[in-house]
Amino acid sequence: GSGDTVGGSFTVSGSASSGSLGGNLNFYAGSSAVASGGSIHLKPGSGSASGSVYLVNPSTSANYGVISESTLDFSGLTTASLSTSGTIDVTSSSSITLTAGSGISMGDSYVYGFEKGTGTVDSFSEVYIDAMAGSITSYSTALASGTHETIAMINSRITTSSLVMVTTGYSNNCQPIVYQSIPDDGWVEIRVTNKGPDPCSTAYTLNFIVIN
Repeated sequence: GSGDTVGGSFTVSGSASSGSLGGNLNFYAGSSAVASGGSIHLKPGSGSASGSVYLVNPSTSANYGVISESTLDFSGLTTASLSTSGTIDVTSSSSITLTAGSGISMGDSYVYGFEKGTGTVDSFSEVYIDAMAGSITSYSTALASGTHETIAMINSRITTSSLVMVTTGYSNNCQPIVYQSIPDDGWVEIRVTNKGPDPCSTAYTLNFIVIN
């Protein structure tokens, strides 16, 4: 309905029962043998602020869920479950934020699909890897015992406040040790020394992970 101040309301109610189940309220869209079936649309009213779709507790009449143009809010519930027998896919064109006051549990599940990259250091002691984790192959193939070298990894995932953890991967006949990693905006300086008594006989590798 329409009006100058308050639009008219329209209510559809199922019948009540004192001894059995309450009456259902069913909406059925039309089917088609040759094209798509019909859809069901819930359209709140427009105004200075758009209306929302509310889910109401039948006992208390309190709202426990709100669906609006920008929000899917079930903060009226103490617990909620989203489950399926198959796969749940959550996708965003920009970013996804997970926030929990008491922590986020992975449910003792296998977690995979992390962003990884690889690269080889060039003659300027630089390597370009835009990834949160990965492997670096050194340019040098004969790092002498007791000597050190510095590698600059250019990586857009890194900021001055990042934690960049670097460990030794493969080495042949030597003991390259990472003794310092210094992050900056867009890159990290990695310092390596050969602690072994012998020089490296091949290139060595380093493994890294970035935590922001």
